[in-house]
Amino acid sequence: MTQITPNTEFDIAVILINYNSSSFTIECVSSILQQTSTDISYGVVIIDNASEDEDYINLVNGLSQFDSKLPLHLFRSKINTGFSAGNMLGIQFITAKYYFFLNNDCLLQNDCLNILYKFCENNTETALCSPQLYNENGEHQLCFDYFPFLITKVLGLGILKLTYGKRFIKRKAIYNKPVQVDVVSGSQMFVRSDVFNEIGGFDTNFFLYCEEEDIALRVSRKGYSTYLVPEAKNIHKGGASTVPSIDIKKEFYISFLYFYRKHFGLFKQQILKLILTLRLLRKSFTSFDNFKICIFVASGAHFKHSLKHKQKIQKNL
Repeated sequence: MTQITPNTEFDIAVILINYNSSSFTIECVSSILQQTSTDISYGVVIIDNASEDEDYINLVNGLSQFDSKLPLHLFRSKINTGFSAGNMLGIQFITAKYYFFLNNDCLLQNDCLNILYKFCENNTETALCSPQLYNENGEHQLCFDYFPFLITKVLGLGILKLTYGKRFIKRKAIYNKPVQVDVVSGSQMFVRSDVFNEIGGFDTNFFLYCEEEDIALRVSRKGYSTYLVPEAKNIHKGGASTVPSIDIKKEFYISFLYFYRKHFGLFKQQILKLILTLRLLRKSFTSFDNFKICIFVASGAHFKHSLKHKQKIQKNL
């Protein structure tokens, strides 16, 4: 691995987070190396979020095959910093015109980096964009969403057809040309670094979930746009680092309610909390976990219960 030096500035910095999923990370880096043209300069930073020793050793050994092939920096954190803080840690080790925050369970299918770079260079009002996602069978995956305004939680997404007018686009449609969207998937966010730096980057209060809604809304409020660029193609396997559990489900509601309080105020957050509580109560008849989450949301889904506050400092090798 060619080490990244502080005085080197790249066109693109690819930031990956590894958490007990080294095989995914190694495959992802391999796909970047195989698919990316030499037209642009790029470096890769990997933050290991306190993985088990065995996984970290496997990661180091696997990355050794890329020696001298690309600039790469690996940093092992002693705590699991989560998504936002992990990525914010990653940008400390590299300087670039664009950041590509990429999940390690993604595989580039074409020259994504170059395609997204050229799109942003030719569209200076765009601060955030994303490739088209596919599953392992080559089928389209949903990879953008709408801002979660309260009116859509009350009246449904159909109201957006009226409020968005001609800018309303269907999530399940297949697009061949770039389209402006509200929010792109958090698994693959290509961001203009000067705008990202101007707004302060990711909000590290988020441990998991809602980071993409938060960053996209802040970008929009600065007057910049977000685009899906379907020419760039990417497979997203999903579920590499996050094992489904009731704690993970609770983490979503912690993040979502925090997001609402931050952007829309206490009153709307309380209305949202009521809506979510009633929906979860209705689902409680089929799942006791939903009842427990219902009580959790009704009580406020406080930050003190976040997995962020349950981390222990590990003694690394």
